[in-house]
Amino acid sequence: MPGNRPVKENERQAAAKGATLGSMVLTVFFAFFGVRKRDAHEAQTVRLSPVQIIVAGIVGAAVFVVSLVLLAKFVVGRAMG
Repeated sequence: MPGNRPVKENERQAAAKGATLGSMVLTVFFAFFGVRKRDAHEAQTVRLSPVQIIVAGIVGAAVFVVSLVLLAKFVVGRAMG
């Protein structure tokens, strides 16, 4: 495919180590906002499995929705009282 580049040796070593919780959180965070450098994205894609990304995305979306609901309740409660 055009645009694909060969995987470097250090990326293979990183993939063998697996992903950390922090790298999953950052990947999902940047995906929500749509900002990520291409090299960083490709490096994370090598490390993370699709299951990890899906689970982290669902958890991230749930945290986002709950925080919006709590913020709305706080604002409405302050306006009423």
